[in-house]
Amino acid sequence: MQIAFRHSLRDALERPASTVDRIIVSRNHRGDFDWNHVNLLLGRYQDAQGMVLLGAACEGVRHTERFAVAAAAKSEAASRLSVYNAMLWRQQVPRWMLGSAAHPVRIADQKITVAVIAATLPIAEPLLDIASGCGASAIWMRHDDSLRIRNLDRVIWDDSVATADTRQRWVSRMAAIDPTGRSSHAWVANTPRYHQIAAAESAGVQLVLAKPYSIRGLTQWIGGAHQQVATQPYREKLAA
Repeated sequence: MQIAFRHSLRDALERPASTVDRIIVSRNHRGDFDWNHVNLLLGRYQDAQGMVLLGAACEGVRHTERFAVAAAAKSEAASRLSVYNAMLWRQQVPRWMLGSAAHPVRIADQKITVAVIAATLPIAEPLLDIASGCGASAIWMRHDDSLRIRNLDRVIWDDSVATADTRQRWVSRMAAIDPTGRSSHAWVANTPRYHQIAAAESAGVQLVLAKPYSIRGLTQWIGGAHQQVATQPYREKLAA
C-alpha cells in the first residue's frame, strides 16, 4: 500500500497523485471546511472511494455540519463518499482500505453506564464518544464523587485527574466512586511506567492504556470483553 499525504484539500487538488483508489479526509481543528472540495477531489479520481472522518478524535462534528453533509450527499460523487465517526477506525487500518466496509464497533452485551473522570470536557469528549459508540450511556465527571451517581458499570480514569499513585491510593479512589465494588475500572495515562501500572492493577484496575492508546482494547472492554469483577485487594478493602 502506498500513501500520498496532502496537508489540505486545496493542496490535494493542486498536487494530484496517480492511481488513487481511496481518499481519507480528516481535520486537526473545527474551522471552516469546504465539502465542495471533497466532491471536486473525488471528481478527479473517478474510481476512488472517499471517506470523511468526523468526531472528537479528529475534529468535525456531524450535527453542526448536517446541512453540508446533506448537500454533499446530493453530489455526483455521493455514491462514492462515506462519513464515519473516527472511533470506527480504532487507530488501525480498517477493512475499508482493502475494499470492504469498516469493521463494526463492538456493542455492549447489555445497557451499561460509563463514567469518564477527566479534568476538562475536551479531554473527556473522545472517551465519551467511544463509550456512546459502543451503545453505553456515558457521563463526564471532574471528581471521584460517588454522591452524584450510583451503580456505574465502567469507570475510565484519565491521568489529568488520576495521576500515577500507590496501590492504596488507587483503592481509595475506586472506593470513593464505587463503594459497592461492582464497577470495572480503566486507567488512561501518558506513558505509565511498569511499577505504576503494577500499582494500579494490584488495586483492582482491570485495563491500563498508554497514550496514544488503541481504541480497539477500550471498545472491547466497554463492550463486555472484560468481566465486571474487581480484584481481591479491592474487595478486601471494601469489606474491611
